[in-house]
Amino acid sequence: MICIACGTEKEALARSHVIPNFIRKRLTGEARADGSKKYSFKWVDRKDLPKQDLPKPNLMCEKCDNDLGARVENGIAALLMPNCVNVHEEWEKIPIFPHEINDVFAEPLTLGVYDYPLNELWKLEKFALSVAWRALHDLSKNGEAFSSAFLGSARGSDINKTVVRHLFHNDELPNPYYTLQTTYDASIYYWSPSTAALITNKVDEMPFAWTELTEDDEFLGVAVMFAYWVIVWPLFEHDSSQYSTKLKRLNKLCFWDWWGHVRKQLNS
Repeated sequence: MICIACGTEKEALARSHVIPNFIRKRLTGEARADGSKKYSFKWVDRKDLPKQDLPKPNLMCEKCDNDLGARVENGIAALLMPNCVNVHEEWEKIPIFPHEINDVFAEPLTLGVYDYPLNELWKLEKFALSVAWRALHDLSKNGEAFSSAFLGSARGSDINKTVVRHLFHNDELPNPYYTLQTTYDASIYYWSPSTAALITNKVDEMPFAWTELTEDDEFLGVAVMFAYWVIVWPLFEHDSSQYSTKLKRLNKLCFWDWWGHVRKQLNS
């Protein structure tokens, strides 16, 4: 078995969280004395997965799995959400500001984006990329055709190597100005608990899923949905004249098509 980070052959790989376990601990809650939970969640299209645990596919060796947690996830919980997640006033202290995404619905879709100082924003963006990167590899390992073909291509291999160097060795990502055909950044958006409840149709259940986003036999990117957030990682090939159009297609696939699919599955 080959580690997706260091590329070495191992007899066994660690069970690596795609979505870090602190999400479950802080939002879904540990078991109460009576064994009940604060929230529950479902995994879309995976009825075999338990409701109160996060999937842990075999992606990395133990060393790389531990390194990723130490390098990327340390301190992220405090940036994403308050310690007291049930207190509305505490959420208002987190610098989340409205951001409009156009061409998904008739009216602009308003989601939240974080507005931290650059150093903290850089950490959050790195975390988002790490989640999307793990989701991409899990999709490939599960036989999703577009993700597998992308990672097997020369361009996909180069992007993967660049992301690994960024996550594990702190190498800077290439400047978008000089890499017109490639986008490395993954965007993380916040949507309110009311939006999560709209998707699941339950106030005490949260949506968790990830998917590859494709249209007309073109791989456009990867999206990860977890609780009150969604991460979108554009992976399409483009030039400067195509970027805006393809990004609109990607957003519509994510926030219209996939959002609708998730909602249908969780309400069926």
